[in-house]
Amino acid sequence: MVIETQHTLLWYDYETSGRDPSLDRPIQMGWLRTSLSCESSDEASSQFVRLPDDVLPSPGALLVHQILPERHQKHGITEAELAASLDLLISPRTWVAGYNNRRFDDRFTQHVLYRSLRDPYRWQFAEGRGRFDLYPVVLTFFALRFGAIRWPEDADGTPRFRLDRLGPVNDLDRGLRAHDAASDVTVTARLAAQLAKYDPDLFQEAMALIDKQTVIALIRAHGREEGVYEVTSFAGLTRGYLRALWIPFRLGPDGDFIAFDLRHDPATVSALVAEQATSKENLTTRRRILSQAGVSMIRANSQPMLWPRSKILSDPEVRLPESHQVDLEATHLGQWHAVQSSAAFRELYAMTLDAFRPDLTTDLPLDVDQLLYSGGFFPDSDRQILASCPHMDPQALSTWMPHFNDPRLPELVFRYRARNFPQSLSQGEWRQWQRTRRQKLLATESPGVTLASIHRELEALSESNALATHQLDQLQAYAIWLDNQPLI
Repeated sequence: MVIETQHTLLWYDYETSGRDPSLDRPIQMGWLRTSLSCESSDEASSQFVRLPDDVLPSPGALLVHQILPERHQKHGITEAELAASLDLLISPRTWVAGYNNRRFDDRFTQHVLYRSLRDPYRWQFAEGRGRFDLYPVVLTFFALRFGAIRWPEDADGTPRFRLDRLGPVNDLDRGLRAHDAASDVTVTARLAAQLAKYDPDLFQEAMALIDKQTVIALIRAHGREEGVYEVTSFAGLTRGYLRALWIPFRLGPDGDFIAFDLRHDPATVSALVAEQATSKENLTTRRRILSQAGVSMIRANSQPMLWPRSKILSDPEVRLPESHQVDLEATHLGQWHAVQSSAAFRELYAMTLDAFRPDLTTDLPLDVDQLLYSGGFFPDSDRQILASCPHMDPQALSTWMPHFNDPRLPELVFRYRARNFPQSLSQGEWRQWQRTRRQKLLATESPGVTLASIHRELEALSESNALATHQLDQLQAYAIWLDNQPLI
């Protein structure tokens, strides 16, 4: 991967109303732009985001970010305005960066853009854009460059990689407020800068792995012949978060590969794969069983931290834990090489492909807000129509009624108007929206945050003996705010 000097990193972080990106919402965004070496002359910025009237914040989330609803509802912009800001911030040659953002913040961004009638994915790859997650890089430095920073530990010696633990122990949070979006991006950028300064080459190599083609090239060059080491939390502390892998084949054209953990005996693994091929268990259970035997999927576009085995084994700074029986790993690699041209291995290949085929039996959610991933990509014809959408013009939106091929889009357009520009609704549409939001908020059982789920959560929290006085005060303030909301 060619890293150009024109690229910049946009560090960002959300505080949210809950943990589900399809049902919950950002209530605050913080951001900071830096160079690829993580240097910046600016301070981080932040912006509150107002919840639409069909979404309620979770009390548990409040205790994490400590932002009372009055603040983000009074001072926040709409989600439509947030989407417009994201379009401006994520300019060409911008890499969006964060801490565990691939699993959390990025998914919220995808859903913000989806609900706002904008492309949910273009910001991740088009015109030199990309995504960079610092969390796996931190894990890599723990495994390969332990002296880079100080590592917080629990009383039993277990290391912790939470940002709110790494910041204080390394004096990265000086002058900052915890769980504030602007503070979190500042700590993240400072942490990245410290790692990059300690070992610039390793940091750049880890950064290059955001590129799918770089990962594919590395796997093709080393995955089958000598194997690779992957830094991953799935390996666990006892293995130093490192696992030796043999990667013999690709699942399909999208860049997904099948990997075999070299600590497992090839004959045992092959027998287990054959057993699962005739199993009556569902795909999820079969994959879990195979995972326990060290069979896993590597996604080339998910920033996997992969390194040639020879590079790790020859690195004087790397001290592999005793659990890594390097000679046994080499023996198993040789055994795999011995059978890789056999008919039995071709059968193993076919059976493994079957076990990791897409699961099409999962019941789809009924609510359009939850159909981003299960509903597929928008057709090209619909994307062209959406490009002409008068996103921020309420009057034009009130008469914008194009014909879409994707069945999700008419309802998404209606909800976009109702949530962001209620003045664009006719009387009939306004009554329809009130019915929709009452169904969501007053349902006794729903996957989202409802009045019923809030009361259950408040009751459970009030009975907890672990809450401090200020947390109880916050919950009381939250309950008062909730009582004043016009829900019906």
